[in-house]
Amino acid sequence: HFDFEKAQVVGPKACLVAVLGTILPLITGTLLTVAYGKPFSPDGVSVGTALAPTSVGIALRLLGEAGVLSYDFGQAIITAAFVDDILSLVLFNVLFSLKGDFDLFKVVIAPIIGIVFMLIAMAAAVKFWPRAINDYILPRIPIKKGDFKVSSSDEALFLIMFTMLIVYATTTHFLGTHLWGCFIAGMSFACVKPIHHPHHVWVKQTKRITSWMIRIFFAATVAFSIPVDKLLSIEAFLKGSLMGIIPCIATKVCCAPFMGDAKFVIGWAMVGRAEFAFLIAQMAAAANMIDEETFSITIWALLYAVIFAPFVFRTVLRRYIERNGFEVILEPQHDEDDDGGILEDEQHGGDGKIRDSTGAEGSTTYGREIAELSDVKLDVDGVDPAADQANRLSAHAGSSTCGVGLTRCFAFNNVFSSR
Repeated sequence: HFDFEKAQVVGPKACLVAVLGTILPLITGTLLTVAYGKPFSPDGVSVGTALAPTSVGIALRLLGEAGVLSYDFGQAIITAAFVDDILSLVLFNVLFSLKGDFDLFKVVIAPIIGIVFMLIAMAAAVKFWPRAINDYILPRIPIKKGDFKVSSSDEALFLIMFTMLIVYATTTHFLGTHLWGCFIAGMSFACVKPIHHPHHVWVKQTKRITSWMIRIFFAATVAFSIPVDKLLSIEAFLKGSLMGIIPCIATKVCCAPFMGDAKFVIGWAMVGRAEFAFLIAQMAAAANMIDEETFSITIWALLYAVIFAPFVFRTVLRRYIERNGFEVILEPQHDEDDDGGILEDEQHGGDGKIRDSTGAEGSTTYGREIAELSDVKLDVDGVDPAADQANRLSAHAGSSTCGVGLTRCFAFNNVFSSR
């Protein structure tokens, strides 16, 4: 969903939002931990680092649902979250390099190499990969004949993505953390056309594994490691509440004071947290960088953001849209049939035909054409074009309403299970 062209417009201010949104929780979380009687390092720094990352998953879902993702403030949120993730990964890398004796390579040189590698990968994501994949690789993939579940071009695209994931993650593993490489690998396909199609191909092939692995991740890492007796104590709850309200939420809300009328919309979008923040806290506890009491306080603080951010952001976003009278601009959607085939709608040139990632007819996901009732076109003399168009718009609006309702349900569910 990251738009490199839009980032050139909103980028400078959005980057400043990201810097403030990372530094303020880090500083205030560290200072409050010290005020609780814990050492500045590694305890305070560990808590501050755990509070720093933003998860834009819920904000992204709600922006897309509201149809305002393509506006400047929507792309400012995506860009700020993008940069925030980069800064948080750097902090994560540095934090766990501080264990033991000072190592110049781990603490200083490796992060610098990682940043250079990321900048090169970003340039490749804009200039090299879209041209290489769309113009050279996919057009040369042979088309499979007959009925099939996944087109050959989508198979090739998935293989490229998976290979890049392994290569980039392995590279950054030696620079501190494989998570950095995973992030860069996903970013590399943001400009491949059709836009968002690589994301669709990836999700289609990995969604079941991802869904279960997220559950196992939370159960077998964060959940198993939480000291329940400490977590449910009054002291941990009160200290965690203060940590959640000020360093975790308030600092993010106030990180965009120069963004005009959209400052609180952007601020609340940056409040969301997800698995990465919990992972940092859990890994710090496992490495004995924080004790059980501090870990429990951090968990309470993160829970405040996880629970309240989606509801408050939805309200703030709705009021902002109503106040400014924004026109809804729906993003192109890939609707799946029962077998997972992609049915393109009227909004982006769909004609009821399955297409592959190159957009070519006939060489598509199942090698056959699929039509929904709302997409059936009858060549009958005497049909009133105006009435026909009205009926089609009505059918499309009905299906869109159902989709929005389901999206809201999924967004609510994902507050507790995913990004």
